[in-house]
Amino acid sequence: MINTSTRYQLVTKDLAKTKALIEKEPMTKREIDYYKANIRSIKTIDDFIKNDRIFKFAMKAYGLEDMAYAKGLFKKLLQEGVSNPLSMANKMSNPLYKEFAKAFDFKTKGSAATSAASATTEAVQKYVQLSLEKREGEQNQGVQLAMYFKRKASSVTTTMGLLADKALLKFVQTTFNIPTTASKADLDIQVRNLEKHINIKDLQDPKKVDKLIQRFNAMWDVTNPSAATISPVMTLFDQSSVQQNFSVDLMMSIAKLRPGGF
Repeated sequence: MINTSTRYQLVTKDLAKTKALIEKEPMTKREIDYYKANIRSIKTIDDFIKNDRIFKFAMKAYGLEDMAYAKGLFKKLLQEGVSNPLSMANKMSNPLYKEFAKAFDFKTKGSAATSAASATTEAVQKYVQLSLEKREGEQNQGVQLAMYFKRKASSVTTTMGLLADKALLKFVQTTFNIPTTASKADLDIQVRNLEKHINIKDLQDPKKVDKLIQRFNAMWDVTNPSAATISPVMTLFDQSSVQQNFSVDLMMSIAKLRPGGF
């Protein structure tokens, strides 16, 4: 069995070539071709939501695939947009909701929203990247975690940003051998504990990020001797998991009622 470090290097050594191969896979190519051919013809939020194939593609591209069933929630999300600080997207703790609302900015751009780069070329690029990560995760979850951390690290500017993302937190816990039970402590204790191990500013330095990944890969193989076996860590990549204890209706209600949001 190839260890996590070796597999990660094989996949990322020439990432552009690796993603090009993913893009050419028949099923992926069909979805990309359909999306490219149809996304610009969609002019309203209702049309976007009702086109199940387009909508699911967009949701997967922005890491929200497991929430594709919640069309009412996302209709409201897109209707409110992101310009108002009190909008639903701005209240939710999971930043992917806001990213999605910005990418498909019907509120500001109207019918031109689906012609923007974020809804066209960038959405396709993201779809390919996530397809690659998911494929690797089916064989070795450590590789998926490492690739996810590499992609997301620079966007994390606070310790709370690590705590809010279960996949990033799992990466850090594995890297520094922090027991998962530490997550049961009070929030301020969790923050102080993480800050003992990692300087958030380091996540802006690609070289330091790569060193963290090297350490993670080694630790992953030590703590997961059967790394190719599918494990419960799969649930970490349900990007909606921050909201998993809430029904869609309750999430919408709280977003309306609580000034501070989630």
